[in-house]
Amino acid sequence: MTALREFRPLPARTKPIAGESLTSLFRRTSLAMGYESPGRVASLLSDRHAQLPHLNHLGAGPILSRAASLLLLPAETISSLIVHHYAPALVLIKTGKTPPGRCDSKTILRYFSASWPVCPRCLRQDIVPFERLLWSFRPLPVCREHGCFLISRCPACHKPLRGDRPDVARCRCGQDLGNVNPPAISSHGLRLAENLHRALREQVPLLPEMSTAAGFWWTERLAAAIDATPIWLADVVKRTEVETSRVGNGIVWLAAAEILAEWPQRLQAFLDAFQKIDKHRTTSTGVSRRFGLLLRQAAYLEEMGYPPPANALRQYLLEHYAGGHLSGKICLFQTPKQRSTLRRRTWIPQTLAAEMLGLRHGAVAKLVQQGILEGRLLPAGRRGRSMGLVRRQSVETLERELRSAIRVEAAAKRLGIGRHGVLDLIHGGILPRAVRTAKGWLIPAASVTDLEFYCGQLPPGKPTSLQWLTLRQATHRFGPAGLTLALLMELVRSGKVSARMADPAKRLNGIVVSQSDLTELSPQIRDRRDQEHGYPVHHLGKVLFAGRPIKVSVVKKWISQKLLRARKSGRARVIAATDVERFRMQYCLAEEACRLLDITRSTLSRWEVAGLLRPIYGKRVTPGAGFSLYRREDLVGLSRRRSRAA
Repeated sequence: MTALREFRPLPARTKPIAGESLTSLFRRTSLAMGYESPGRVASLLSDRHAQLPHLNHLGAGPILSRAASLLLLPAETISSLIVHHYAPALVLIKTGKTPPGRCDSKTILRYFSASWPVCPRCLRQDIVPFERLLWSFRPLPVCREHGCFLISRCPACHKPLRGDRPDVARCRCGQDLGNVNPPAISSHGLRLAENLHRALREQVPLLPEMSTAAGFWWTERLAAAIDATPIWLADVVKRTEVETSRVGNGIVWLAAAEILAEWPQRLQAFLDAFQKIDKHRTTSTGVSRRFGLLLRQAAYLEEMGYPPPANALRQYLLEHYAGGHLSGKICLFQTPKQRSTLRRRTWIPQTLAAEMLGLRHGAVAKLVQQGILEGRLLPAGRRGRSMGLVRRQSVETLERELRSAIRVEAAAKRLGIGRHGVLDLIHGGILPRAVRTAKGWLIPAASVTDLEFYCGQLPPGKPTSLQWLTLRQATHRFGPAGLTLALLMELVRSGKVSARMADPAKRLNGIVVSQSDLTELSPQIRDRRDQEHGYPVHHLGKVLFAGRPIKVSVVKKWISQKLLRARKSGRARVIAATDVERFRMQYCLAEEACRLLDITRSTLSRWEVAGLLRPIYGKRVTPGAGFSLYRREDLVGLSRRRSRAA
């Protein structure tokens, strides 16, 4: 205590300024006493029995009393200059407990920066530059008075601004911080900063039913999640109109404040983006792999007595999450009341959807692929298994339709066609939303009614010309080209084929169509059949190479040599359109080989005899072959060798 007795009273100009920090006051005190470093005066507070912490982190005790005696100020005034002044608004406690008067070390590390950002415009206008206590508060990275961001790094040396520098207006490298032009902030970002400031100074809750400390704790968790979501952060940067390279990490706090200001809609939009970001693989459940630690943190707040974040996340999972199943293992659904909400979930598993509709489990995935049910499917294992969810509303809609649905026999009687004709209309999509159950097909009555109504709207007439065919005659004549009853009705409804209602009593069998229109569309019908269902062997020989028909026996040889891959379709063998395209890309005939090599046919024969080129199918390779088939890769290699030799 010898140093205190030798210390002279301070001049009046060293009294604290509104909003000043204790570090700044000691700096100004050192300058007033003629010391070169502010640490000289601060060293008077410590002795061998008490170690001096950061000045702005001083707590109640002998050191705080010694500081009050040293500065000739009341202890209450000193307390208003340190971070513990904000303890009631920042320290998270359970509801109903008395707010503490001091910030613990975790709270200080969470909310207060180790460096000391400054506002260059404030330093420029101060008669005696001083630091504000709020400048070190992480969630508030802006100066509300000048509408700009604080700078935390020197623009000259790019080092963090330390709090123990001798001159607050200068960096240790000599850069005058008052001459720096800070990045501006938009009015939208300034409103968000004002919300955070009012919450800190006036303890206005950031969210209803939550204390200010709980609001700031949740804001810090959201800021950490936003920092790991570049897509969302890029959108926030556009809205706040700032340069992220100059504002550092402060933008994530404003982004978190934006979510709280537009709660809960903005949270739902953020979760849509956040769940697509890859998370750490050690998280426990599938839901946590999508949402990281947000679910656990919301559950922790709920245990402390602050349920809004947990309720919002729980509601989002029930209504919008379709990336996996929800169960009582998830921390937000572990109580009986919370687990009961899972039964009212918007997205339900395929097994539950199949149970509601009376279908087998595998049928639900097919209904989703057909667009009858709304859902999201993901592959799961082998043999075509899938994992996914179905929207409950679409299941309930289809369930209501199936209650009044009719069977194939009843639909055939109403439409005036045979049972196989009805099945063809179902597979062709003319009778939509039909579902196959264990007891047979169920067709919504509305689908049959719509088709009956359309047929009744066709222009009446009983053509006598032979150019008009009934539906049965049309499918019989153009069936080899791929015309079916469903495709014919599709062409009629699209207006590509003219149709008349010759006999309304026969319903669909009373419709007649134009033979000339079908003759004109026949090549397109055949191409469509080939693309969808594949090429029959007899037809493929005619179209495999344009202008060069191939015998069926040759096509069968290529299939046996595995140059073409065929599959069984009934009693016929069919080659898929994709495999035909692959064959055309890999192989060619002699005429195209001569064109690619820029040689004559006789030269090609001499090269085959000399062994320079070997066909995969030809006279010298396959007995009885009437022409040659070459691999394009061999032709390209030979052409390159010729170019190098030349």
